[in-house]
Amino acid sequence: GRLRKIVFSDPVELQLLNRLLAPHITCGIFWKISKLWLKGCKVIILDIPLLFEAKMDQWTDPVIVVWVDPKTQIERLVSRDGCSEEQAQNRIDTQLALDWKKSQADMVVNNSGSLDDTKEQLQEVLKQVSGDLTWKERLRSRDDLVSIVLCTTIGVLLAHKNLLG
Repeated sequence: GRLRKIVFSDPVELQLLNRLLAPHITCGIFWKISKLWLKGCKVIILDIPLLFEAKMDQWTDPVIVVWVDPKTQIERLVSRDGCSEEQAQNRIDTQLALDWKKSQADMVVNNSGSLDDTKEQLQEVLKQVSGDLTWKERLRSRDDLVSIVLCTTIGVLLAHKNLLG
């Protein structure tokens, strides 16, 4: 069949829909991340507009917020979705304020300017997240996890041998 676009203009309906769908979406995201991690991906970028609302910010590092000034945000929503300013504002109101998200971010990309400006900022962010890992990040990496499990297993086997021998 055909896909239909359903627009919820009531903020209460949008919040209810978000609460109902969030657990299922989160599970799907974690499944995809796990598969990419096992394949050896070193950088996984998640595009999650409701990252903070779904409490997924605690599982991501670094948190990068793409910020836009409120006036431009409304204009772009109206232009993209063909909705009224009121509908656009209602949609924005169902989410945490971008300024608050910006304050919680490790990195911010200002998307208020031109597309070229945004691309330039994204390239800089990619350089930063693709760089060398800190020791904490290395401990959480797939390669070091294998090393830790292997060393722990050998240590336990040697300790067991020494205790029995």
